[in-house]
Amino acid sequence: MDTKILICTGTSGISAGAIQVAENFHSELKRHKLSDRCKIVQTGDRGLFRDVLVDIITENQDRTVYEYVKPEDVTGIVQSHIIGGEPVKKLQAGEDYQRFFSSQLRVVLANCGEIDPEEIGEYLKSGGYNALAEALRIGSDAVIKEVKKSLLRGRGGAGFPAGLKWEFAKNVESDTKYVICNADEGDPGAFMDRSVLEGDPHSVIEGMIISGYAIGARQGYIYCRAEYPLAIKRVNTALEQARIKGFLGKNILQSGFSFEIIVKEGAGAFVCGEETALIASIEGERGMPVSRP
Repeated sequence: MDTKILICTGTSGISAGAIQVAENFHSELKRHKLSDRCKIVQTGDRGLFRDVLVDIITENQDRTVYEYVKPEDVTGIVQSHIIGGEPVKKLQAGEDYQRFFSSQLRVVLANCGEIDPEEIGEYLKSGGYNALAEALRIGSDAVIKEVKKSLLRGRGGAGFPAGLKWEFAKNVESDTKYVICNADEGDPGAFMDRSVLEGDPHSVIEGMIISGYAIGARQGYIYCRAEYPLAIKRVNTALEQARIKGFLGKNILQSGFSFEIIVKEGAGAFVCGEETALIASIEGERGMPVSRP
């Protein structure tokens, strides 16, 4: 493949016309008989919403970023850049774009805007599910020890250590345990959880499976509000792909460990972002917080 074309098609990109931009690229490449030399990758959002963002990456890894691309700009980009080798300067992202990312160390969002979230093969190429295989190899106690050593903390205000939480959950004696991903995100204008679910759903799934293995759970829930249809669609696609590949379901990677994940759509209640209200909602009760021990 000579050239890769990344098009940010998360919610913000789609609202700015990313689907039509992608369709125009397909049409132009076909018209110029370039479809076999160029690969179009519809990614999630990158975190800087200057949509539609389009990256042209050549075979030698030269990368040009275009911002605020409109469907009518596609013909010029194909003719000038892809065919003629001359980037369209007026559409290129400027120094402020580079500055925005220059000091960032992207961990959670590393794949967002870089891979096709609906193609498990791209996640695997980036090292996806290697951590799951390693976790199953070293055992649950070693997994928890590694998470504690990493100093990974929750993203809430308390910043509670994830390793301790996993250790407490593992030590609780119970026939049934659950892993719940709180992707309700009811804060107005919030876009964190949605960006991950739309741009890199397999990373969430892999993390939940590892957590389930570490604490002794066999069932997981992803609680996501129904107002995020694209996130829900991409997560469900990723779940099905993970099952087909043997990363989810019964006897994962021939390890004897089984784990399943269900997506629960919330009705948009802000309060269900609180964990006890969220659990009540999953159980079919009214989403109301209760006092915790």
